[in-house]
Amino acid sequence: MRLLEITAHSFRNLSPDPVFFGAGVTLIAGENAQGKTNLLEAVAVLCGQRSFRRARPAELAADGERFSVSGRVRQENDDEDVRVTWSRTEGRAFFRGEKSVTFAGLARLAPAVFLAPEHRELLSGGPALRRRFLDRLVLGSRPAAGDDLVRYERALKERNALLARASFSSGSGSAAAGELEAWTDELVRTGAAVRRHRVEALAGWLTHFEPLAHQAGPEYRDVSVSYPDGGSEAAGLAGLPESSAAAAAAAESDMRRQLSRVAAVERRRGHTLAGPHRDDVLFARRGRPLATSASAGEIHRMVSLIKLAEWQAVRKATGQMPLLGVDEFEAGLSPAWAEAFLDSLPEGATVLLSSAGDPGRWKRRIANVLEMRGGRVIERLRAVNEG
Repeated sequence: MRLLEITAHSFRNLSPDPVFFGAGVTLIAGENAQGKTNLLEAVAVLCGQRSFRRARPAELAADGERFSVSGRVRQENDDEDVRVTWSRTEGRAFFRGEKSVTFAGLARLAPAVFLAPEHRELLSGGPALRRRFLDRLVLGSRPAAGDDLVRYERALKERNALLARASFSSGSGSAAAGELEAWTDELVRTGAAVRRHRVEALAGWLTHFEPLAHQAGPEYRDVSVSYPDGGSEAAGLAGLPESSAAAAAAAESDMRRQLSRVAAVERRRGHTLAGPHRDDVLFARRGRPLATSASAGEIHRMVSLIKLAEWQAVRKATGQMPLLGVDEFEAGLSPAWAEAFLDSLPEGATVLLSSAGDPGRWKRRIANVLEMRGGRVIERLRAVNEG
């Protein structure tokens, strides 16, 4: 997928003027607070994703009330107009031309992977960030799985509401008990499906991550990545095909046992204590959590490897070249590692990099430069030239 242009209205500090992108690697240059990250963030929204800075939609809107991001993407020889709108009253809406589509449909049309300084928290932050990475990986490599994610979130919300009711918590109300049982069944079915999607997406991702980690150097070769499914007893789950009835039955049985073990505590606390919403991905090196054994520089480089492997996994699963967006690409990297990172960028892909440094430093590896000032592209330069 190639991004041809983007126009943002009432989005952060961005000008409503259209921004045009060339093929290959583009550097978005400029001083701090001039809109470089905002432009990348608008591209993420246009690709059917949420803010990689975890900003709420109201924070993206310049007036806090509404925004619109539109653009044109190219798949093979076909150009498509896409648009994302948000308002406080109507929420988000996604369009392909004038036709409404789902966020998963837009993600299929404009696959993309983003890397930002905030992603360092994948290793040093809480499990919610790693679950978000997993589900982004699932949606990128198998967008249809989004339906199971949405159904699980709904079942979790309804079940939590029932558990929180004082009347049910005190043990009264057979109707409430029956409703809880029905939502528990839905939670088990959809939760097991979400875990299967995660296991298989992670297994596909590992086939790309492990070679990258080995190439990066000896300090990365001993890194292990696991997803224990909240203490799953279905040890053979990852080796079973997604459609396997045995895999589905094992996952559902395992999740039902987990819920049974915590049922009494759930009634006291009023919320669901087992399921995919509490799982974690474990990154370790020689048996120790990577977050406590790696230096800040190693964590930065490891996260870069994680996201490059995500790009490769999405490409293999979809048959398309996703856009790759990297905010402040050289921040925290030594000059040698920054050079190595540029050398590792996928050939032939649309790559957007932002940097507050001198763009001339990277002119041999960058095809285009967009200079940002005050939320506006003030100059477009061809970076590759003689010498």
